[in-house]
Amino acid sequence: MQLVVVGAHQRTAPISIRERIAFAEAELAQALHNLGQIAVEGFILSTCNRVELYALVAEADGGRSLRQFLAQQRFIDLDELMPHLYTYIDDDAVRHLFRVASGLDSMALGEAQILSQIKTAYTAAQQTELLGTTMHRLIQAALTTGKLVRTETQLAHAQLSVVSVGLSLARQHIELSNRSVVIIGAGRTGELALKHYLEHTSNITVLSRTFERAARLAEHHKVVAKPMSELLATLQASDVVISCTSSPELMLDLEQAQALQAQRQRPWVLLDLAVPRDIDRHIGALADVWLYDVDDMQAICERNRASKAAEVAGAETIVERELVKWQEWWSTQAVLPTIRALRAHAEAIRLAELERALARLNLSEQEQAAVSALTSAIINKLLHQPMRAIKDTAASPQLAHAAQQLFRLDFEAIA
Repeated sequence: MQLVVVGAHQRTAPISIRERIAFAEAELAQALHNLGQIAVEGFILSTCNRVELYALVAEADGGRSLRQFLAQQRFIDLDELMPHLYTYIDDDAVRHLFRVASGLDSMALGEAQILSQIKTAYTAAQQTELLGTTMHRLIQAALTTGKLVRTETQLAHAQLSVVSVGLSLARQHIELSNRSVVIIGAGRTGELALKHYLEHTSNITVLSRTFERAARLAEHHKVVAKPMSELLATLQASDVVISCTSSPELMLDLEQAQALQAQRQRPWVLLDLAVPRDIDRHIGALADVWLYDVDDMQAICERNRASKAAEVAGAETIVERELVKWQEWWSTQAVLPTIRALRAHAEAIRLAELERALARLNLSEQEQAAVSALTSAIINKLLHQPMRAIKDTAASPQLAHAAQQLFRLDFEAIA
């Protein structure tokens, strides 16, 4: 078995590539079903900044099958995709996921939203029955690592997110007090944006393709909700727009923006936090329009990363500590079949010899039970030290292999 991750994120692939390989929520179930054709276990992590496939595969091929799978699923030529992909194997794959969960690999260093995104990926894989013991353990270990980093270091204090960076960019162009802010999308990012902008203005309108979702969010925060049918009219009165849907279609195209801006005749800040993008990139060329997508926020995030070198070092230490724990568990899993087969072999011998002995003896039920308990105790004591030695040296397969040869263990008997 080999643990593999193949993916692309904001530092390896521009948004023009990421939006083509991103998996929408509605596509995940089928994609996971298809992943099950080449993986024993697995899950897909798809966010605005990364797309990653995690898989436990029976045949070690260095990630080749996963790279081909990603290209085929997203209808993109593998030669075009390859320069933007990374592949991690076994311990490196685990270390990578732990760093992702810790916010160390995020564009906004230490951001916490990635934890909920990993949980969402976990739930989706669980619903398609693509999670087994290994991936369940891996994700739980990653979430634990992420939480430890945030409690044991200052990495997450005064943290940045794409929402807070977008807010900073908006304030460079417009004084937000009493300005009209429109949020398109009522998911986690939309709610996070709403909380941030409420600190500067209460003139906020939320729109969503599911109006009920927008209405619940707006009611909770005492702002306005409108249906998507009123989008263009709402945008005409806006000063700042934050779009963060999971729609494969544009929320605002160039022709619509030109018509709106001709009527507005004032500055307009558009923050496109979606992947695939919600707002036509050509709109940024219009007069008095400032359009930013997630990749435009990279420079601010990198400056923040450079200022937190000490916290990063502390977080990396925690990642390595938790990786050791994973390695200990994983190496034990490799010898469990040998241990189970050895115990089954010894138990089969015990039961056969016990049956022969009891057939020759005239013992009461109480005496038979006592003899049976005695033989079990002897087997347990004989096996205790060998099994402990196999577990303790699990990083090396020599003892497990020796036990298999010495006792001619039958693995099919315990399957």
